[in-house]
Amino acid sequence: MTGPGVVGGDAAEVVRTPTDLVKLLVTDRGDVQVAEYTSADRDGPPAHTHQWHEIEYVIEGEVEFLLDGQWCSASVGDVQVLPAGSSHSVRVPEGEARLLMVTIGAPYDGFAHDLAALPADATGADVVAAASRHGVELA
Repeated sequence: MTGPGVVGGDAAEVVRTPTDLVKLLVTDRGDVQVAEYTSADRDGPPAHTHQWHEIEYVIEGEVEFLLDGQWCSASVGDVQVLPAGSSHSVRVPEGEARLLMVTIGAPYDGFAHDLAALPADATGADVVAAASRHGVELA
């Protein structure tokens, strides 16, 4: 279904990527998708770009966002805003963090599903191949 509406959080599909627990909250509203994810990924993904706009809001914990080649600290209540094509990454320096991510453009959920389907012993090349199928490119 597309258009306005209220989507209950209990309707979320939960997927596990190699580093994160992702709740796909809204995936049926056209170009807008909403996901909540929990991560303890100390390194984060390599700097990358993609064809969708992205907004990330820190719900719990502390994270570091890589923007324009510099790591920026962010904590509860902080927001990262990324236009499509911006080179970026995110990592969790200690403990766990929970973020709300809103994407506008190409659907994020297909990418999350492909990452979740990778085996535990997936190589970097496997991750890059999954990413490239969704327009995600290493920066």
